[in-house]
Amino acid sequence: MQLNFDPVTLVGFSLVLVRATAFVILCPPFNSPAIPTRIKAGFAVALSFVLAQRVGAEVASLSMSAYVGALASQLVAGLALAAFVFVIFQTLQTAGEMIDLQVGFSLGGILDPLSGNTSTPIGRLHQLLGIAILFAINGHVLVVRAFLESVQAAPLGHVDTTALASGLVKYVGLLMIAAIEISLPIIAALFCTEVALGLLGKAAPQLNIMVIGFGLKTMIAFTLLGATLVMLPEATESLVWQALRSASQVFRG
Repeated sequence: MQLNFDPVTLVGFSLVLVRATAFVILCPPFNSPAIPTRIKAGFAVALSFVLAQRVGAEVASLSMSAYVGALASQLVAGLALAAFVFVIFQTLQTAGEMIDLQVGFSLGGILDPLSGNTSTPIGRLHQLLGIAILFAINGHVLVVRAFLESVQAAPLGHVDTTALASGLVKYVGLLMIAAIEISLPIIAALFCTEVALGLLGKAAPQLNIMVIGFGLKTMIAFTLLGATLVMLPEATESLVWQALRSASQVFRG
């Protein structure tokens, strides 16, 4: 049995495979350790098959040195698109970790087997809910479509590094503001609780404010947690669209 491959398509496949692999490794929700590695590899290969001919048409006359440079460009392009989406879920987790810090849960941070990192309870809850919301609003489809369109816009992986750097800096700043807005209701309530506990400690020094305070802040945090959870769907959808719009500005043909 003899198999014939078009060399141009094969070269295009190898280039897209590098970009798709970098994209899948970093971009949520595909980067989750809960997804088997062979599933991730199969997904990257499937994307590469779809786009191989399109990219191959652009590299028909590339020299070996230019081909190696194109591989590096594809790696950067895949990581650039994934980075914008990755920051979204870090923002959601940061919002939860701000609450954990105020309540005191950050002292009990544990190793999360899914992410492989130390995470706090409410922070991890926000991140998991964000991923669930992403699937609910078909955000994973939008992310894959953005990857396909990035290949159409920049088949050789050319990325405007200046726009990438400035875009990420600006986007991270906006996401920090979003994290504060999401966690603000509970943080404000916990701040008022701290002030009330301080006054109570002055009025009744015999009370163990440390013990009472931890239980009281925990009760208030879980009572008001719904105030932040209600904001997550709208915030996640808005952040996904902003991420994709920002990422589209860094690609050029």
